[in-house]
Amino acid sequence: MTGVNIKFHSLHDELEDHHKKIELITKEAEKLLTTYTANPGELQRVPTGVEGFDELIEGGIPQKSLVLLSGTTGTGKSIFGMKFLIHGAQTGEPGIYISLQESMEETLNQMRFFGWPVDELIEKGLLLIVQPELYNYEALLTIIEDTIDKVKAKRLVIDSLSIIGMYFEEPFKIRKSLLDLETLLKKLGCTTLAISEIGEGQNELSPYGVEEYVADGVFVLYYLRQGNMFLRAVAIRKLRSTKHSTKIHPVEIERPGGMLVYPSEEVFTDIT
Repeated sequence: MTGVNIKFHSLHDELEDHHKKIELITKEAEKLLTTYTANPGELQRVPTGVEGFDELIEGGIPQKSLVLLSGTTGTGKSIFGMKFLIHGAQTGEPGIYISLQESMEETLNQMRFFGWPVDELIEKGLLLIVQPELYNYEALLTIIEDTIDKVKAKRLVIDSLSIIGMYFEEPFKIRKSLLDLETLLKKLGCTTLAISEIGEGQNELSPYGVEEYVADGVFVLYYLRQGNMFLRAVAIRKLRSTKHSTKIHPVEIERPGGMLVYPSEEVFTDIT
């Protein structure tokens, strides 16, 4: 019987040891599962490259977002968009500037004015400037899709959405076209800045009243009168999946660099 007891105890100890190992493996698996569930994947952010601005938006725009860049004349919208593309190109992310207003040469000269290596980036295939012929909206969508595919673009700037209204006479068709554009850009996976002109003294954030609802984010650039001078400023009206500043921050346009935002300073004004 002694031999049987020894064998029984030996088997019992072995089973208990296996049980402890299984319990340990289970706990480790649960720990890994909890970690994965709590952090299913960090949100990828795309830095704008505008000095000081990314501090206001947790380091950058959520990848593949469509952001409306809105403001009146002279606020620096195009410069902001250009800097966004230049910064991306210099870090290996191809970008496209769709110019619906200025000629390619005017756009290039503005970029060169700030000392950016535009020609070198174009030669390397990291930057493409396109000026589509404005004959119909479907052709514009095709050009956007084809050029993004051509350079495998990660960043896109459309300057400006306001021009799209020229294709349509009825407001509801304009709104539908903007929804179609948003669907296309989401499918193509670019992080996009869509520039929008607003009139002086206008409270709306866009010409057609739908852009701000379609977009994932809205950045507003201001040109404010302070005594006997004007001051540029920026505010983030919304940016999904981001804890962003809700203050209005002063902005300067300078060379080299293009644009500088002061994240620790704020502008006191009655604008809404």
